[in-house]
Amino acid sequence: MKITTAAMAALGVFIAVQAGAQDQEPASSRSRDTALSAPYNGPMMGPRPGEPTPPPPPGPRPPDVVARGPSIELALEAAKAVVTSCKGYQVGIAVLDAAGLPKLYYVPDGTAGSHAYTGFRKANSALLIGAPSEQITTRIATDKGLADKVAASTNYASWAGGLPIMVNGEVIGAIGVSGAEPSEKDEACARDGLREIQSRLK
Repeated sequence: MKITTAAMAALGVFIAVQAGAQDQEPASSRSRDTALSAPYNGPMMGPRPGEPTPPPPPGPRPPDVVARGPSIELALEAAKAVVTSCKGYQVGIAVLDAAGLPKLYYVPDGTAGSHAYTGFRKANSALLIGAPSEQITTRIATDKGLADKVAASTNYASWAGGLPIMVNGEVIGAIGVSGAEPSEKDEACARDGLREIQSRLK
């Protein structure tokens, strides 16, 4: 088979074009290789295509809203005075602020933590009615709304041992004591604890 001069020339052009094409890799391939060979500078910034833009980081946390109540120093001092008054008993003490939130749980060594929880329930009852916790039984007998509220929660107790903490006629919290026998002894110890700090309450 004879190849004409024109055909040979055309074949040469074709070979040259093919050689040039092999020297020029597709842009996508070059970009991929460049990305893979680039130094690692941490995770990619920003969302991937199609992903939602994440929200900006939150600002500074606002300060807590704190209800009125005894300071932690006075709450601790009252709890220690209760333990001294109730010497010989394993008592737990709970001190609440005006919102009914715990300011202090005090559980001496050798005392079950359940006493502090019962103390919380007594204190919560005293806070609810603004009077010693054992009076809640009399109150709910004549106040259906109060009775329904107490019945709907396990966070109240009608035993003696819970007292409101008052300053100038205003209830600013409550203290509850549990673990002594009878429960009237819990209340007597709670009164001793309050007496220790009453003049310094604000």
